[in-house]
Amino acid sequence: MLSGLSTGVHGLATGRRGLSHCIILFAFTMEVACCMGQERQVGSSANERPVLRKQSGYIRTNDNVQIHYERAGSGKNIVLIPGSGCSIAWWRRNFDVLAERFHVVAVDMRGSGRSQKCDWGHNCARYAMDVYELIHALQMDNVTLVGWSCGARTSYSYLMLFGHYRLRGVVIVDDTVHHTIHDPNPEDAKRKPGESDEAFMRRTVRRIVSPTAPQALSSEEVDWMVESWTPSPAALSADGKAQDWRPLCPVIDVPVLIASGRHSGALPGCRYAADHIPDARLEIFEHSGHGLFYSEAEKFNQLVADFVDSLNPSH
Repeated sequence: MLSGLSTGVHGLATGRRGLSHCIILFAFTMEVACCMGQERQVGSSANERPVLRKQSGYIRTNDNVQIHYERAGSGKNIVLIPGSGCSIAWWRRNFDVLAERFHVVAVDMRGSGRSQKCDWGHNCARYAMDVYELIHALQMDNVTLVGWSCGARTSYSYLMLFGHYRLRGVVIVDDTVHHTIHDPNPEDAKRKPGESDEAFMRRTVRRIVSPTAPQALSSEEVDWMVESWTPSPAALSADGKAQDWRPLCPVIDVPVLIASGRHSGALPGCRYAADHIPDARLEIFEHSGHGLFYSEAEKFNQLVADFVDSLNPSH
């Protein structure tokens, strides 16, 4: 897992609905500075297929952190939440394809990509609040969250804090509900004696994205993946180990799709979630590990598109 271990934020407390409604009311009263005037068009070229009117912008959160996002397309809303430390670039095989059919927003979480670097707020509850503020600032409704790794834990945290507020559905991409429900990491996941930071990161990227054939990734692919990945803060890893999503699963009341790689250690936790979230569906990617959305992008994009199309407007 990108943060060390796959986990969740914390168990469901008694009075969840009351807490959720209070937080939502508070969120409505606070100022969210959405820098819509700073949006700029990016990535539009006559050579692209198809030509997308892609925009880049920022919001400012209630704790004064600038969060960067890109968006394109129109129609039903999808928010792509990456793994810990990963930038928007990791969705390069998914963003444009999905934006041909939907309004897609990809976000750099605080401390990553082009979002502001900060030493505070590195836990999934705060990340969920950042996503809430993004959704609110961009005035989106009936959103489908697509969260990978730490982004999946952020999605669980959103559900815990805000319920189904402004959501249409959720796609959990390869993360467990508790760090104990996880296959042991393979021996080659450990750092080798004398291995440099760069060599370790490059080997880790290959293992995450292409576990059965690490050399299938080109050097150019590994280059941009490493450049687009900031090491996770220690606080985020500790937060992951402390959380347990199992009590939350039975009371989730939005449609949930779960995607996991056959060769991912998170598969047992994904199975647990599929068994305990009402009407959840698990899709296993037979040739992939943790980075299934990249290694089997065509299947992933079609799966997400079909799921979003199947959903009715939310509650």
